[in-house]
Amino acid sequence: MRTREESLNNFCKTVDELISSKYLFANSKIFEIIANVNSSKLLTDAFSYFTDGYDFQSAIKYAFVTENGVKTFVLPVKNTEVLAFCYSLLREITYSNIQLTDVLQFFGGEGNFEIAYKNFAQNLLVPFKSYTYQIGIQMINSTQSREEAAVTQKPVQEEPLAKKEVHAEPKKITGLDNSITMLVRLLDLERLAVTESKLSKEDTQEILYVIDLFEKKIREKDSEKIMLAYLAYLYATKNVKKLKSNVKDITEILIELKII
Repeated sequence: MRTREESLNNFCKTVDELISSKYLFANSKIFEIIANVNSSKLLTDAFSYFTDGYDFQSAIKYAFVTENGVKTFVLPVKNTEVLAFCYSLLREITYSNIQLTDVLQFFGGEGNFEIAYKNFAQNLLVPFKSYTYQIGIQMINSTQSREEAAVTQKPVQEEPLAKKEVHAEPKKITGLDNSITMLVRLLDLERLAVTESKLSKEDTQEILYVIDLFEKKIREKDSEKIMLAYLAYLYATKNVKKLKSNVKDITEILIELKII
């Protein structure tokens, strides 16, 4: 079985091949991407999380816009929505529910599918790959000890994901101040439960590292960073039965704050 790092490497390589492909050969590359995801627990967990409850049909209406006979593509605002949208779109293309040629009509080119495909790759596939990479690294690091995470080498060299709204400040969450105390208290209970459990020393260090990171991001009050840290926390703790009640309570608070 491939390691998580190998799965992420392979995914990025396949998306790179799709990005550089000619549109005539793109369908087979898209199939390879979906096959890679289905064969990787890391990627399956990530995409399952972000597409759970995701309304792709509504998202299509906002992304593919036709006004006065002119077709344009509008990239989803949030990075998490880019990930859910592009993955869902590639799945629909793989299962022939959507035709790639129909999609390319929204990416310019004036009837030249090669130009339209290059626009499609640059405007959607590139950010999709970059954000999936960031999520993968977050999840891999969530199951490493504090010392191991400090020296982890990235599985691929990747440019940071370009910010789509350079002028925008990180989104702060209304009402979080009133919830920080409760969230921190629940995380303290998590630490106590982990410390008193029969987990190995390595597993204990891993989960405590993730909890510390999660609390740090909560105190920073940036909704996207909190969501990423929550995903890492969920991934690290989901198989620890003793923590289930606190996971549920933390999840409910974050849902109420509209962070997840």
